[in-house]
Amino acid sequence: MRSRWRWLAPALAAAAILVGTSIPRLPMPGGSWDKAWHFGGYALLGLALGWSVGGPWRRLARAAVGIALFGALDELHQSWIPGRSTDPADWLADSAGGATGLALIAALTRRQESRS
Repeated sequence: MRSRWRWLAPALAAAAILVGTSIPRLPMPGGSWDKAWHFGGYALLGLALGWSVGGPWRRLARAAVGIALFGALDELHQSWIPGRSTDPADWLADSAGGATGLALIAALTRRQESRS
């Protein structure tokens, strides 16, 4: 039962991203803030997913690929939402945010293990 609960945080983070990107013409700050929103949302997803998968770098690298694919599909999904568009720079911000969240979890995990 416990193993099922560990997927709740990444599932909620992914759902929040999909809900947010499904809102037509969502009023948000433009310009450089747009990329910050993408980066931040996907960094939270990376943190949640990294906490769930844990373990060696190889597993975290697969999670990074999964986040990048999720970001690409989300960008494609936005092309069908009125007032939204697909932007490769947004996908790069998504991927970078996810990788940063995963790297932070890896660093925190390593630090805890070295203290033990």
